[in-house]
Amino acid sequence: MPRKPNALRTALALAVGFMLVLTGCSSIPRNSPVQAIQGDGGSGGPGPYFSPAGPKLDATPREIIEGFIEAGIGPQDDYKIAREFLNPKQRGAWKGAAQTLVYDARPSVIPGAQSDTYTIQLEVVAEVDERGIMAEMPPHSTRAIDLTVEKLEGQWRISELPDGTMIDRDSFNGLFGAQPIYFYDATYHYAVPDIRWFPKRTGLPAAMVEALLKGPAPYLENAVVSAFPAGSSLARAAVPVEGQEATVDLTSSAFVDATELIRQQMQQQLDLTLRGVNSIRTVVMTDNQRAIKLGPPDPQFAIAQKNPAVPDTQIAILNKTLYYVKGKSISRVALEDDISEYGPRFPAMSPLGNRYAFLDGTFKRLFTVDEAGHSSVVATGTSLVRPSIDASGWTWTVDNGPRTRVLAVPEDTIVSGKVRPIAADWLNGANVSSIRISRDGTRALIVSSRGGETSVSISGILRDSDGTPRGFALPMFLYPTVPVTQAVWDSDSSVIVAATDSTQRVEAERINLAGKPEKFAPLLGMIGLSAGPGDRRPVFAETKDTLYTRVGNSWHPLEDLAHELAYPG
Repeated sequence: MPRKPNALRTALALAVGFMLVLTGCSSIPRNSPVQAIQGDGGSGGPGPYFSPAGPKLDATPREIIEGFIEAGIGPQDDYKIAREFLNPKQRGAWKGAAQTLVYDARPSVIPGAQSDTYTIQLEVVAEVDERGIMAEMPPHSTRAIDLTVEKLEGQWRISELPDGTMIDRDSFNGLFGAQPIYFYDATYHYAVPDIRWFPKRTGLPAAMVEALLKGPAPYLENAVVSAFPAGSSLARAAVPVEGQEATVDLTSSAFVDATELIRQQMQQQLDLTLRGVNSIRTVVMTDNQRAIKLGPPDPQFAIAQKNPAVPDTQIAILNKTLYYVKGKSISRVALEDDISEYGPRFPAMSPLGNRYAFLDGTFKRLFTVDEAGHSSVVATGTSLVRPSIDASGWTWTVDNGPRTRVLAVPEDTIVSGKVRPIAADWLNGANVSSIRISRDGTRALIVSSRGGETSVSISGILRDSDGTPRGFALPMFLYPTVPVTQAVWDSDSSVIVAATDSTQRVEAERINLAGKPEKFAPLLGMIGLSAGPGDRRPVFAETKDTLYTRVGNSWHPLEDLAHELAYPG
């Protein structure tokens, strides 16, 4: 019989709720359905598998290489069929799961300059490493894979090749699925998703836990934290699931210095990651098969918020001052100062508390408004970008002067000092048109351009122990299919992008980090876009004359309430 969860696990279950783990479709476009040999439904369960053919008798070197490529769709038994195309030495040494190259058009196999050498030329759309971390590639990216063949007992086999497999994008959609593993922000109050891609096969829970224990993806490194210490590992490479209960058996090193609070945070991190996969509803954590008994929740233990919502009241400009917009109603923000002389533009509002920011009409000065309603200039620059206020009270903008500088201003400049430049090497020489901080405060969504090329990136925010930002992790780049000048968070794992233009038809696009992109209906003259995480948070767009809300995939006009709307954050 399944073990009954202890008191803390029950409390966590009630508090966290029956969280459905995001599974989503592939973000790589599908051109045709996948023909599976067999499938087994269920979230994260063994998915469709393919039965590729082994080498044909007396096959040519080209046929052997092409057969090896096609065998990449058969990961069962550690790519047993693919290994049949290799010589005995490579059959034991080659690591099929080391990486997966997802290609578009049919690969070309070209003879090399040396005898018995060949090159596979691919148009690569994505690469997935052994931890399930996907790196999407710019359009029309190519990759060359060099191989050597030899003849053994009259049959050609591959004798030299790099680790990894190659899969066409249609097969990839059938074989792999997106799964979030969860880390924490530095305060342990927010659950931050790290989307990974794993084969849909038996052993998925173990693969997810192993990825979790190895730490976050590069774009989140040192921006999020884990309750598990470095070097933690499964006692054996399996996470058994009986009924709806998964058992995660860890080595004792994971618990050497673990306090009761840390063990509770470990348990919650596993719950967030595994619940819903293979219909898992309960996660049991053990130390070399010995049960970990958790006591009542520690006073410092917090139920981590998953996809935390922003308030549904937006900030906007009307009659040269700040207004709240909620639904179809508006109300003026009570300010102690008259800000109309500054010609306020592009306001922002804190997700916590009554604090605001805006730019002046020249985009050279950043103002903040404190809890008492007093405004003050906190930063200056050239072509400043619309501000964003994070959950820690820091106000962000970008100075597009001679040297592109990301600027962050503390909530209390008297206590914490003045504006701080934040290093972002990949933005040197670029023009930044948009920056938005995620609701959990761990990631920056940035749109930049250089030499006519536009980049959309997400980068983890590196902070000191007191929450002071000091830099960024390596960025993860997104590749929208529409022009982009502005990007906003739509959830903790999706964003909306568009290139606003007062005279053209503008098509916005939602990019789901774990699923397909979604194009919105075009809107003529769209000059603003507003969205925010949370259930039933409508998406708004505006033109010079009209405010719209998105209904289905249509834009519904509203009264001209106010301008330059933005959700908190």
